[in-house]
Amino acid sequence: MEKVDQAINALLALFASAADAVLAGLATIEQWLRTQLTGLGVAPQIQTVIMIAVAILLLLLVLRVFGGIIRVVLVVFLILLALHVVLPLAHA
Repeated sequence: MEKVDQAINALLALFASAADAVLAGLATIEQWLRTQLTGLGVAPQIQTVIMIAVAILLLLLVLRVFGGIIRVVLVVFLILLALHVVLPLAHA
């Protein structure tokens, strides 16, 4: 049981680290793009619309490129979670 908990915690730590790295990258891209748009004289409201469009395109790109990896990680996580729930019942 302890091994399953360790595996789940390791996977959650991996998710958190990956999310931190992705968010830092997105913040850097957003700051750079806003600087460029401001330099071109684009209004803040239009910048927001452009940023939403860029975010949607990046999301679609990531899902297209890393879709298989994301599915595998989610399946492994769900299997570990199921084991975490089922194993205490088997010992009772």
